[in-house]
Amino acid sequence: MGYFLKWLTRWGILAATATFLIKTLSDNWKDVRSIQLQPDAWVYVGLAIAIAVAAQLCSAMVWGSILELIRHPVSRRWAIVTLLKNAPAKYLPGSVWHLHGRVKAAERQGISVEFATLSVMLEPLFLIAGALGLALWHRSSSSPLLLGLACILVAVHPRILNRLWKTWRRSRGKEATAGALRRYPLSVLMGAMAFMALRSLTFICIVLAFTPLTWSMLQPLMSGFSLAWLLSIIIPAPGGIGVFETSAVNVLNAYLSPGLLLGCVAIYRLVMISSELIGAGMACLITEGEVDLAHQGRFI
Repeated sequence: MGYFLKWLTRWGILAATATFLIKTLSDNWKDVRSIQLQPDAWVYVGLAIAIAVAAQLCSAMVWGSILELIRHPVSRRWAIVTLLKNAPAKYLPGSVWHLHGRVKAAERQGISVEFATLSVMLEPLFLIAGALGLALWHRSSSSPLLLGLACILVAVHPRILNRLWKTWRRSRGKEATAGALRRYPLSVLMGAMAFMALRSLTFICIVLAFTPLTWSMLQPLMSGFSLAWLLSIIIPAPGGIGVFETSAVNVLNAYLSPGLLLGCVAIYRLVMISSELIGAGMACLITEGEVDLAHQGRFI
């Protein structure tokens, strides 16, 4: 019954967002038909794909840094190749198969399933913190966003997280002599901010393919994009499909017309899928390497 309700919720949200997008497209069809690509649009699209791939590399670095912080250091190459290979699986029903693949890959390298699972659970938490930080760039007075960011920053403090980790292990009848985190994950939080900045720049490049932008528009667009991306992570839907598009249209309609936004989010989705497929293809040509056990806690 629980599985059925979860399935119904996920696909119900997807159906609702699809309905909203179809209605918005219908209401703004003339606006959509009137948008035109800029003469150098393909340059911006190519740049968007390159930045999107760079964002994936940044995400892999964040994951690798988390593994180092929880006393399971890995090489950069292994983290990057493993994440890129599994990234396209996020679009499968359930939205967890890319995480499952990374946990299994970590297990094959000798990392316990508990710590591997902890790493992939902490990663989206840090990325959400990065999205909140960037969203607050233009919404500094938004209390819910500030509260959410404050809660995450407190929750990932070693004193808090390690206590929760030890309590959880004791509840499972296991030894809890060592905590999970070695120190406060400031570097991971900075990496998460860099990831969100790259994702935002990817979207801005797509917008530039359709219309020129002034410098004053960059801040609200990056902030609004981060909020839309955040909602697509929090609200359950396969790969965030539909939720991001709906959120972006609602959040950014004060800065861009609905027709232009619909065109931008459609191209953005194609760019993201293309970049993930390109990344996975490149990763398949590279050996994963081995977990680095010789450096005792250094992420190299």
